[in-house]
Amino acid sequence: MLQFMVEKLNQQLHAHGMISDIVLRSDHSLLEESEGQEVLITFSEAEDEKQPTATIHLFSIAEEDSCEIEVEIDYPYSLQYEEIQGLWTQAKSLVAECSLTEKRRFVEPGKQAEAKVVLDYHFVVQMPRTEAEEMAFTETIARFSADLGMLVKLNT
Repeated sequence: MLQFMVEKLNQQLHAHGMISDIVLRSDHSLLEESEGQEVLITFSEAEDEKQPTATIHLFSIAEEDSCEIEVEIDYPYSLQYEEIQGLWTQAKSLVAECSLTEKRRFVEPGKQAEAKVVLDYHFVVQMPRTEAEEMAFTETIARFSADLGMLVKLNT
Protein backbone atom coordinates (compact mmCIF):
# COMPACT_ATOMS: atom_id res chain seq x y z
CA MET A 1 0.00 0.00 0.00
CA LEU A 2 2.83 2.44 0.82
CA GLN A 3 4.50 2.06 -2.58
CA PHE A 4 1.13 2.48 -4.30
CA MET A 5 0.50 5.69 -2.31
CA VAL A 6 3.95 7.10 -3.08
CA GLU A 7 3.38 6.50 -6.80
CA LYS A 8 -0.06 8.15 -6.76
CA LEU A 9 1.11 11.14 -4.71
CA ASN A 10 4.21 11.54 -6.87
CA GLN A 11 1.99 11.75 -9.96
CA GLN A 12 -0.27 14.42 -8.43
CA LEU A 13 2.06 16.56 -6.31
CA HIS A 14 4.41 17.57 -9.13
CA ALA A 15 1.67 19.76 -10.60
CA HIS A 16 1.56 21.83 -7.38
CA GLY A 17 5.16 22.10 -6.18
CA MET A 18 8.19 19.93 -5.73
CA ILE A 19 9.06 16.81 -3.77
CA SER A 20 12.53 17.21 -2.29
CA ASP A 21 12.81 13.95 -0.36
CA ILE A 22 11.14 10.57 0.12
CA VAL A 23 12.23 8.43 3.10
CA LEU A 24 11.11 4.95 4.11
CA ARG A 25 11.38 4.51 7.86
CA SER A 26 11.10 1.09 9.47
CA ASP A 27 10.60 0.63 13.21
CA HIS A 28 10.93 -2.58 15.16
CA SER A 29 9.41 -2.59 18.63
CA LEU A 30 11.64 -3.86 21.41
CA LEU A 31 8.62 -4.63 23.61
CA GLU A 32 6.34 -6.25 21.06
CA GLU A 33 6.98 -8.53 18.13
CA SER A 34 5.90 -5.95 15.61
CA GLU A 35 7.47 -3.88 12.90
CA GLY A 36 5.99 -0.78 11.35
CA GLN A 37 6.83 1.21 8.28
CA GLU A 38 6.30 4.85 7.48
CA VAL A 39 7.05 6.91 4.39
CA LEU A 40 7.94 10.59 4.77
CA ILE A 41 7.59 12.85 1.74
CA THR A 42 8.97 16.38 1.92
CA PHE A 43 7.05 18.81 -0.30
CA SER A 44 7.26 22.55 -0.92
CA GLU A 45 6.56 25.18 -3.54
CA ALA A 46 10.28 25.59 -4.29
CA GLU A 47 13.67 24.76 -2.80
CA ASP A 48 13.94 27.61 -0.31
CA GLU A 49 14.40 27.06 3.42
CA LYS A 50 12.49 30.26 4.20
CA GLN A 51 9.36 28.92 2.48
CA PRO A 52 6.72 26.68 4.07
CA THR A 53 7.52 22.96 3.86
CA ALA A 54 5.11 20.07 4.18
CA THR A 55 6.02 16.67 5.56
CA ILE A 56 3.59 13.97 4.47
CA HIS A 57 3.61 10.88 6.69
CA LEU A 58 2.14 7.70 5.21
CA PHE A 59 1.25 4.85 7.58
CA SER A 60 -0.02 1.58 6.19
CA ILE A 61 -2.93 0.02 8.07
CA ALA A 62 -2.50 -3.57 6.88
CA GLU A 63 -5.52 -5.15 8.56
CA GLU A 64 -7.82 -2.60 6.88
CA ASP A 65 -5.90 -2.43 3.57
CA SER A 66 -5.76 1.33 3.94
CA CYS A 67 -3.29 4.14 4.52
CA GLU A 68 -3.30 7.03 6.96
CA ILE A 69 -2.01 10.28 5.51
CA GLU A 70 -0.80 12.81 8.06
CA VAL A 71 0.45 16.23 6.94
CA GLU A 72 2.48 18.79 8.86
CA ILE A 73 3.21 22.13 7.19
CA ASP A 74 5.94 24.24 8.81
CA TYR A 75 5.79 27.99 8.33
CA PRO A 76 9.36 28.84 9.46
CA TYR A 77 9.03 32.46 10.39
CA SER A 78 7.88 34.57 13.28
CA LEU A 79 4.32 35.82 12.98
CA GLN A 80 2.25 38.21 15.03
CA TYR A 81 -1.02 37.02 16.57
CA GLU A 82 -3.16 38.63 13.84
CA GLU A 83 -1.00 37.08 11.10
CA ILE A 84 -1.33 33.64 12.69
CA GLN A 85 -5.10 34.02 12.86
CA GLY A 86 -5.16 35.10 9.21
CA LEU A 87 -3.05 32.10 8.20
CA TRP A 88 -5.32 29.72 10.12
CA THR A 89 -8.46 31.27 8.60
CA GLN A 90 -7.04 30.83 5.10
CA ALA A 91 -5.95 27.25 5.85
CA LYS A 92 -9.32 26.30 7.35
CA SER A 93 -11.07 27.56 4.22
CA LEU A 94 -9.08 24.93 2.29
CA VAL A 95 -8.97 22.10 4.88
CA ALA A 96 -11.59 22.51 7.59
CA GLU A 97 -10.08 19.76 9.79
CA CYS A 98 -6.62 21.34 10.14
CA SER A 99 -5.18 22.42 13.45
CA LEU A 100 -2.50 25.01 14.19
CA THR A 101 0.40 24.90 16.64
CA GLU A 102 2.69 27.80 17.38
CA LYS A 103 6.21 26.97 18.52
CA ARG A 104 8.67 29.41 20.02
CA ARG A 105 12.03 28.24 21.35
CA PHE A 106 14.12 30.38 23.64
CA VAL A 107 17.81 29.92 24.49
CA GLU A 108 17.50 32.25 27.49
CA PRO A 109 14.79 34.51 28.88
CA GLY A 110 13.87 37.10 26.29
CA LYS A 111 16.16 35.64 23.60
CA GLN A 112 14.14 33.75 21.02
CA ALA A 113 16.07 31.22 18.91
CA GLU A 114 13.25 29.84 16.78
CA ALA A 115 9.66 30.62 15.90
CA LYS A 116 7.37 28.71 13.60
CA VAL A 117 3.76 27.82 13.02
CA VAL A 118 2.69 24.28 12.11
CA LEU A 119 -0.58 23.37 10.42
CA ASP A 120 -1.51 19.70 10.49
CA TYR A 121 -4.31 17.36 9.51
CA HIS A 122 -4.81 13.71 8.63
CA PHE A 123 -7.19 11.35 6.89
CA VAL A 124 -7.39 7.70 5.82
CA VAL A 125 -7.78 6.30 2.31
CA GLN A 126 -8.77 2.76 1.36
CA MET A 127 -7.02 0.73 -1.32
CA PRO A 128 -9.38 0.92 -4.32
CA ARG A 129 -10.84 -2.42 -5.44
CA THR A 130 -13.31 -1.41 -8.14
CA GLU A 131 -13.24 1.08 -10.98
CA ALA A 132 -15.62 3.39 -9.08
CA GLU A 133 -13.42 3.24 -5.99
CA GLU A 134 -10.37 3.94 -8.18
CA MET A 135 -12.04 7.07 -9.57
CA ALA A 136 -13.00 8.29 -6.07
CA PHE A 137 -9.50 7.54 -4.79
CA THR A 138 -7.88 9.45 -7.67
CA GLU A 139 -10.21 12.40 -7.05
CA THR A 140 -9.34 12.41 -3.33
CA ILE A 141 -5.58 12.36 -4.01
CA ALA A 142 -5.93 15.08 -6.67
CA ARG A 143 -7.91 17.32 -4.27
CA PHE A 144 -5.42 16.63 -1.46
CA SER A 145 -2.49 17.54 -3.73
CA ALA A 146 -4.14 20.75 -4.93
CA ASP A 147 -5.03 21.78 -1.35
CA LEU A 148 -1.50 21.02 -0.15
CA GLY A 149 -0.06 23.02 -3.05
CA MET A 150 -2.13 26.02 -1.92
CA LEU A 151 -1.29 25.51 1.78
CA VAL A 152 2.47 25.67 1.16
CA LYS A 153 1.95 28.93 -0.76
CA LEU A 154 -0.11 30.69 1.91
CA ASN A 155 1.22 34.03 3.01
CA THR A 156 -0.08 36.12 5.85
